[in-house]
Parts: sequence; C-alpha cells; structure tokens
Amino acid sequence: MATPIGIPAVRMSRRQGRIRVGALSDTHVGDMLPRLPEEVLELLDGADLILHAGDLTEPATLQPLRAIAPVVAVQGNHDQKAGVELPRTAVVTIGNLRIGLIHGHRQRALEAPAAVLSLATRRVQLLGLLRWLRRRLGDVDVVVFGHLHMALARELDGVLFFSPGAVYQPEVDPTIAWDGLAGRAARRFRDAIPHEDLMPSVGMLEISAAGVHPRVLRLRGPIRPPVPDAGRWHRGAS
Repeated sequence: MATPIGIPAVRMSRRQGRIRVGALSDTHVGDMLPRLPEEVLELLDGADLILHAGDLTEPATLQPLRAIAPVVAVQGNHDQKAGVELPRTAVVTIGNLRIGLIHGHRQRALEAPAAVLSLATRRVQLLGLLRWLRRRLGDVDVVVFGHLHMALARELDGVLFFSPGAVYQPEVDPTIAWDGLAGRAARRFRDAIPHEDLMPSVGMLEISAAGVHPRVLRLRGPIRPPVPDAGRWHRGAS
C-alpha cells in the first residue's frame, strides 16, 4: 500500500481557495531526450505541487521542477531498468483530497492481451487498467498515472483517473524510425490513439471547493534540438 504524503495547503488562500497541482510523466531524459524541454517548465509555472508519474530515467530531471514547487515522483519501468530508486506508488493528501500517484505498467501477462486486442480492433483497449490502478492505490479520490504515452481523463466509480500524457512522444521525434515487426506493431497501436492525445503534454489539476478539474497542456515547440539523420533511433530495435 502506498505511503500517504501530507502536503501543507499553505498557498490555498492566495488563489481564492484554489490549489494547482502540476502533473507530468514519461519525460525519458537521458534515454530518449537530451534534456527536459524548457516549455515544460513554462507550462507548469505557478503550480503549488508537481507530480511526476515515472519514467524520468534521469533523476536530475526533477531539479528544475523543484525550482517551481515541491515534487513527488514515482518509479516507472524504464526507471527500474536505469536503476533510478523511487517509490512505486505514493498517495498525496491535500486537505481531505487523496491523490494516488503511480506509473501504471503491469505485468506482461496483463499488458500483452490489451496490446493484441488494441491492434486487432484498432482502438485502445485498457482491459481493466483503471480498476487495477485503484486496487494498487487503495482509497483515493484521484489517480495520476502515465506509461500509456497518451492523455486521458476519465471518471470511474467516483474516482478521477488522469494521465497528463507524455513529454516524450515518438510521433514528434525526428530521430525515430519505425522499423521491423516490433516497430510496425508499435506504430499500428499508436495509430489507434486520437492524434491530439499523442502530442507532447503535461497536465494541471485545479482543486477547489467545487471539485477537481483536470487540464491537458500541450507542448507546441520541438521536444529536442534538431539532430542529423545519422542519429536516427530504430523503434523496432531491441
């Protein structure tokens, strides 16, 4: 079970009873991107708290975020491979509101059928993902997660599930080549996701007495500096 983290609501009165919680995931600095895009910091500026839902792959990614607000981060599957030590889950308490934070990757036995069905139907099939997230986090009001590299806001059984999307999106990476069987399968799966949900993005949760309002904030600029064609990375490569 996730360990609760209490966040003092010291800034609530400054915005007429509103708190802004920034959310981001799948920044992939170090393995896919050379650094965090400056636009991420611009979009999250003014947040009272920032939640990172995993796949940093480089712990230094959190430093510029901490210059904006306190940061809570959890470990993603790429973080595990990179040896980045973070908790797998966290629950942040703001007043009476409990926000669960998790990356969202499941065992291959659970993820593989969802991927196959998504390919067959050309629609994203979550196959119980949201209820699985809730079971992992316990009694929460909001779940912030990543891993899918797609933005999503959905309510189920009174719980708001929010994926802010991903900062790193292969569709806008000029170094990606979708080669081989695995690359073509990945591309077909991604083709089932609405185009706007595949744009690089972060999120903001606006919390007030009226409830929690999630917003997806799209990055408009490039996610990496221009690179020569010789640096192309092959998506189908192991």
